[in-house]
Amino acid sequence: MNERDRREREGLAAEVALAATLSDAQRVAILRDLLRTADAIRKSKSAEALRREEEVRYQLEELPARRRYIAFAERLT
Repeated sequence: MNERDRREREGLAAEVALAATLSDAQRVAILRDLLRTADAIRKSKSAEALRREEEVRYQLEELPARRRYIAFAERLT
């Protein structure tokens, strides 16, 4: 492991340790803040950008990959 990876791992470990000390109310406040941020980003996008994002989501979630996953799951049962 190189120095950069070691520092990144230590930083993540410190963040996890800090997160473990948060109360449920603090966690909810953080999640609400993230949702407000995501909503603000979404509202700042053009209708065309939103349409493109929705098309990408549909392509990834609804089309061939989803059908392959369903077929795979059916083979297992």
